[in-house]
Amino acid sequence: MMRHTLLILMLLACGMSASAQLTLKSEKGDFEARLIGRALFDGGVFFSDKTALGNSLEVYDVRLGTVVRFLERWTGKIELGFAKSKVSMKDVYIEYSDGKNLFKVGHCFEPFSLEYRIGTSDMKFNGAAVTGTAFGDRRRLGISYTYNCEVLNVSGGVFSDKDIDNTEKDDEGYAFSGRVLYRPYSKGKDIIHVGVSSRFGVQGKAEENKLTYSAGAPSNLIPEKFLKAEVTEAINEWKFGAEVVMVLDKWYFQSEYLMAHVNRRASVENYNGDGWYAQVGYALLNGCYGYNKTSGMATAPGAKSLEILCRYNITNMNDKDSGIMGGKQNDFSIGGIYYFNKYVAAKMSYSLVSLDKHAPVDGKQTFSMIQGRIQLSF
Repeated sequence: MMRHTLLILMLLACGMSASAQLTLKSEKGDFEARLIGRALFDGGVFFSDKTALGNSLEVYDVRLGTVVRFLERWTGKIELGFAKSKVSMKDVYIEYSDGKNLFKVGHCFEPFSLEYRIGTSDMKFNGAAVTGTAFGDRRRLGISYTYNCEVLNVSGGVFSDKDIDNTEKDDEGYAFSGRVLYRPYSKGKDIIHVGVSSRFGVQGKAEENKLTYSAGAPSNLIPEKFLKAEVTEAINEWKFGAEVVMVLDKWYFQSEYLMAHVNRRASVENYNGDGWYAQVGYALLNGCYGYNKTSGMATAPGAKSLEILCRYNITNMNDKDSGIMGGKQNDFSIGGIYYFNKYVAAKMSYSLVSLDKHAPVDGKQTFSMIQGRIQLSF
């Protein structure tokens, strides 16, 4: 059944991209619905892998959904994902915007961190930065408010601390999240922003006072979690982030630091884990980068352009004071993306990964990988 569903979605997406996006509009123009979707075809070859990762080829992700605009200032989005033989709920929300003020309610990303909030089709490499995967945040059910003007973007929200895919009946816990962006330089499409974000969360009673941080290599093809810290006796969690984004014509730069602090019961020491990454890109052949002031994210350079990319990332889950040693990983990646048109792009990258002796999967090791992706999005 899943295979048939994926095949239907892929054929539908191909048909849509080859012709035009399907948009329905009311006669009065006060309602509009647009079909959206994506399909990602990934492949990878791994070298010197002590864990015997094996080479891989798969359909990593298929998405299908709709974006609805109505009554001028209202927007809604419903999107489902089909990956790893599972159906999952992605963005499901409604929002109201008058230009500077935006209210959103539903299942969506919290206003915290940057890298993990970027959609899979907009990621610069096949996988998000490991630090973002480890200490960033997932979609949650809640409500948020954003104020956005020329130089400032301020967001805050209240969310459930439980994943919506978890159907167990229990106390869900809660979280408060906030993000502030300041744009000291803005000239046309050229933007520089600096930002900070924070999140405070309290888990539900059924979680048994345990928090788990985990991440793998910078690849969606590898199921192994090379970093894993299980923090017991947790009372609550604080997360902090700092970010910089620069979009200067054909140049793009993004860097982020994330830290997780867990307050634990008096009998044990508190836990701290952190990491950072920096990535830079240059647009060859055609086009230049753009910037979305509402989300605070850079946009791709466009059709017939070639991006050359580089990223360095350090993620550390070791904390000697608490006695929790979840491993430390350094990874370096270079790659490129060619945009054939607004629907189809091809990615290729090389990554070198180094793990310390505390990594839970086979300990200390160094391996590399070459990955590719053909992506269709509409």
